[in-house]
Amino acid sequence: MTPLAPIVMFGWIPLVIFLFAKLKPSHHAVVAGFILAWCFLPQAEFKLPGIPVYDKTSAAGYGILLGAFIFDRRIFSQFKPHFLDLPVALWCFSSFISSITNGLGAYDGVSATQGKIAEWFIPYFIGRLYFNRPEALRDLAIGILIGALIYIPLCWIELVISPRLHKIIYGFSVGNFAQTKRSGGWRPMVFMKHGLMCAMWLASGALAGLRLFFSKNIGKKIPLLGVSSLIALAILVVTLVLCKSFGALVLMIVGAIIIPVAARLRTFIPIIAIIIVPVLYEVTRGTGLWDAQNLIDTSLAISNADRADSLAFRIKNENVLIAKALDQKWFGWAGWKRSFIFNDAGVAVSVPDGLWIIALGQNGLVGLTALTLTLLVPQLLFLRMFPIKRWPEKGIAAIAPLSLLLGLFMIDNLFNDMFNPAMLLSAGGITGLYIRHARRENLFPDETGAPATAPPPEPVPRLL
Repeated sequence: MTPLAPIVMFGWIPLVIFLFAKLKPSHHAVVAGFILAWCFLPQAEFKLPGIPVYDKTSAAGYGILLGAFIFDRRIFSQFKPHFLDLPVALWCFSSFISSITNGLGAYDGVSATQGKIAEWFIPYFIGRLYFNRPEALRDLAIGILIGALIYIPLCWIELVISPRLHKIIYGFSVGNFAQTKRSGGWRPMVFMKHGLMCAMWLASGALAGLRLFFSKNIGKKIPLLGVSSLIALAILVVTLVLCKSFGALVLMIVGAIIIPVAARLRTFIPIIAIIIVPVLYEVTRGTGLWDAQNLIDTSLAISNADRADSLAFRIKNENVLIAKALDQKWFGWAGWKRSFIFNDAGVAVSVPDGLWIIALGQNGLVGLTALTLTLLVPQLLFLRMFPIKRWPEKGIAAIAPLSLLLGLFMIDNLFNDMFNPAMLLSAGGITGLYIRHARRENLFPDETGAPATAPPPEPVPRLL
C-alpha cells in the first residue's frame, strides 16, 4: 500500500467538511462527498479502536455527518423517526440477534451491528435528511450521471492496459485478477472491488442520464462538465458495452425501456414486475421450491459458455448454502463464515456470491426480509405518491430512475454482492419524500405556490 492510500482515506473527512463550507445548498456537498468517495477512494479498510472498520463508505458517511453538524446543524432537528424506517433498522439490528442466538455474545453482536450501521444506516439516514425533496433527488440523479461519466476515460485506460490503476496509484490489487479477463479483453474495475460493480455503476449513470436528458432535466450540455449531453451519453453506453457485463447492460436496457413504456401504456405492471422478480426468486429459492436448473439451461442457450458456467457455479453454491441456512432459518448463522460449507480439512467449499444468500445465511429469514423491504418499499412508496400516468411530468421524470434503480439493484444482487451507497441515499430520500407527501406538504410548488399534486383537504404548508 502506498502512503497515498491512508492519506486520502483519513483526509476525506476534512475534505467533506471543506465541501460543506463551500457548496450551497448543503445537499450538493453530500452528493459530491459520497459520489467522489465511491469513485476514487481505495478499497482499503482500517481498523480503529471504538469504531467499525473504516472504509470508503464510512469515510464519506462520517465526513458528511460531521460537516452537517458543523455547518447545517438544524437539519438534524427536522428528522423524525417513522415506522417506514423500521426495515433498515431491523436489517442492522438483525446482526446482533444473530450473534446472540448463535452464542457468540453481545460483544460480537454489537460489533457486527456497528458495521451494518456504518455501511447501511448512515447513508440511508443521510438520504432521509437531505434528499426528501424532488430537487435534491434530481441533483442526486445528476451526481450519479456525472460520477459515471468521469469514469469513462479511466475505464478506457484499463480496457487497454488491464485493470491496474488501483495498484498503480494505491499500491495494491483488489480481487482476483483472473476475473478481469473476459471475452478476449479486459473488464475495467478502476477503484471498485470488481468489474461487475464498475459496470453496474456505469449502468446506473446511463439510466439516470437517459431519463434526465429525454425529460429535459438536463440541457444540451452536461452540468459541470460542459460536454454535449447526447455525445456523452452515447459514449457512456458504448463504454458499458465494452465493460463486458451482460447483466448490467441488460438491467440498464430494461430500465431505459420500462419507464417510457409503462408511462405510455399508463400501467404500473412493468414497474411492479421489477419489484416482484427478486421477491419471487428469494421465496422460491430460499424455500427450496426451485432448483434453478432451467435458468442455467436458458443461460446456455442465449449466452456464451463463460457466462453460463459462471451462473451454474453460483446456482450450485446457492443450493448447498440454502440447505445449511435453513438449519438456522430465522436469524441465520451470524458472521465468521459460519454459514459456509467446509470439507473435512476445514477448507470452505462453498462461495456465497449473491447479497441475498449472504443475508439469508448470516441473518436468516428475518434479516433477508428486512434487507428486501429496505430496498423495495421505497419503490412502492414512489408509485403510491406518483401514479404512473404522472411519470412523464418533468419533476417526476427526473427522479423516477432512482426509484427503479432500487429494484434493478436488488435484481443484480441476486447473483452478486455489489453494494452501492447511492442506492441507500435514494431509498432514504424517497422514504423521506413520501413522509412529507403523507403530511400534505407541497412537493412541487409552482411560481404561485400552488400544489402540483391533487389539492389536499387541508391547507398545504409551504416548504421550509
